[in-house]
Amino acid sequence: MSGVIFIFFIIALLFFIGAFHYLKLVQQSASYPPKKQLKQKVAVLASAGFISLVIGIILLSFS
Repeated sequence: MSGVIFIFFIIALLFFIGAFHYLKLVQQSASYPPKKQLKQKVAVLASAGFISLVIGIILLSFS
């Protein structure tokens, strides 16, 4: 069970890293993907990271 919990935390970390990467691209003055698309990607990745982090914490509390 601890392996599954570890995987959820790693997935959450990867989602947050991706969200941070796209957030840095939004801050640049000129980027190819429109800023609206980048903001949507940030929102999706941050939401997925938060959900997987919550699932990992719930599994950790039940184990």
